[in-house]
Amino acid sequence: MDTDEILEEIGSFGFFQKRNSLLLGLIIFVLTFQTVSMVFIGGEPTWRCAVNSSVCTRNGTISFDDSYYNSRCNMSSDDWEFTTEFTSIVTEWTLVCGKEYYASLSQSVLFIGWIPGAFIIGRLSDKFGRKRVLFPAIFGVAVASFASSFVSVLWLFLTLRGIAGFFQGGVYITLYVLVTEFVGPKDRGFSGTLVWIFYTSSLMVLSGLAYGIRNWRTLSIVISAPAFPLLIFWRWVPESCRWLIVHGKAGEAEKVLSSIASLNKKQLPGDKLSLEHNEEAMKEGGFFDLLRTRKQLFRTLILWFAWFTNSMVYYGVLLSVGVLGGSLYLNFFLTSAIDIPSNFFVIWFMSWQKRFLCHNFYGRKRALTLCMSLAAIFCVIVSVSPPASDSDKGATALRVIFAVLGKFCINASFSTIYVFSTELLPTVIRNVGMGSMAAFDQTGASIAPFVVLLDKTHPVIPFAMMSGFAFIAGCLCGILPETLGRPTLETLEDASDERPQHKPAGIEEPLTPSL
Repeated sequence: MDTDEILEEIGSFGFFQKRNSLLLGLIIFVLTFQTVSMVFIGGEPTWRCAVNSSVCTRNGTISFDDSYYNSRCNMSSDDWEFTTEFTSIVTEWTLVCGKEYYASLSQSVLFIGWIPGAFIIGRLSDKFGRKRVLFPAIFGVAVASFASSFVSVLWLFLTLRGIAGFFQGGVYITLYVLVTEFVGPKDRGFSGTLVWIFYTSSLMVLSGLAYGIRNWRTLSIVISAPAFPLLIFWRWVPESCRWLIVHGKAGEAEKVLSSIASLNKKQLPGDKLSLEHNEEAMKEGGFFDLLRTRKQLFRTLILWFAWFTNSMVYYGVLLSVGVLGGSLYLNFFLTSAIDIPSNFFVIWFMSWQKRFLCHNFYGRKRALTLCMSLAAIFCVIVSVSPPASDSDKGATALRVIFAVLGKFCINASFSTIYVFSTELLPTVIRNVGMGSMAAFDQTGASIAPFVVLLDKTHPVIPFAMMSGFAFIAGCLCGILPETLGRPTLETLEDASDERPQHKPAGIEEPLTPSL
């Protein structure tokens, strides 16, 4: 019996998988605070003229959409001051008048650090095991993010943000793979998407914390300290049974599977269990195996571009909440909360195999293509909508509504591409493959803050740019094969084998061409 068959016998998504998803989901919940905390920690409050200034005589506060906004650059720092609505690194180190890019860089540097982290730590987890690498990486995020709350110089703050990103990139990729490798094919889409409910919940809680805690250092401490207790989860999270089998550790794998069966109140099929040492299965793949054959090359290139686009659009929309108009905290909450129905929608859409006469409309590939195309449409509408203005509430509401709809679609696409990619990659190169995907993912994310910054050049550019990329990526993903109901690939030989493979009972294989 292969791993998928065994998991079907002992529980594809039983008590063990639910507990495992909860524990790993809590890790995502806490660490996600760091991902976009710079929306608040790096935010720029409005400013006003200093009392008794003879140079600055404007009454009231001045925000970005005010024509007087840039006049402070010609004044002394004694003639103006930030309002006290909140503090941030912008107010700490006066990142205005040509220094705005430092605030964008503080967000980008985490994603830039994420790129080598996801690849290197992902590769290490392929070699030494998922669990052995995951928890040291969590500790690295906790230390770096907590220490950044106390620094007094900008360069050290940026350095620690990069270090936190390095470890966080490894955590996300390894954790996601660890979640899905314990689940059978029919429940993989559900479990893989369920993890991101914790991600979304974290963003929603972050908006509330930022609303209540207006001092950036205090906020940073509050969102960093909870990462340390997560290390106790080591006790309950086992090593991936798939990784153990592929690496010839049959005895350890059987113990893990026996534990899963016990917790799920099932019987391990010992008389049929075969975990024989297989030299070919143990053969580890590397980065160049992602490009080794023509078929794999096309799949990899399309996935890389799709990951880049998904991330750029996702974070581009999320980081644009400050330029949409209205309340920063409410906009952030709405664009985060929309991920909840988005995740449930994509669980239903990409897993529903046969309904009425349009069963070929559903699946991983269809969900990815449809959602990216719709995201492109909504981003176009935002780009051509009138710029946000305090005097035009209707225009502001329109931009927020369509930005939220765009976020709904791009989040659904993002959730799908994680599941889709893990199913297209065999176990022996799944982590190095997902690590390479994460590199393009975070390249897109690191560019997103600067895409948003283009709003200061022209308000149409950011969302128009995101729309174009989303449309092209959606079309390219239509070339990829459907994976709904297909068995998990284990070795490089499985990936190149064109013969029909075994399907677990009850799974209906979609009729779709493959590259």
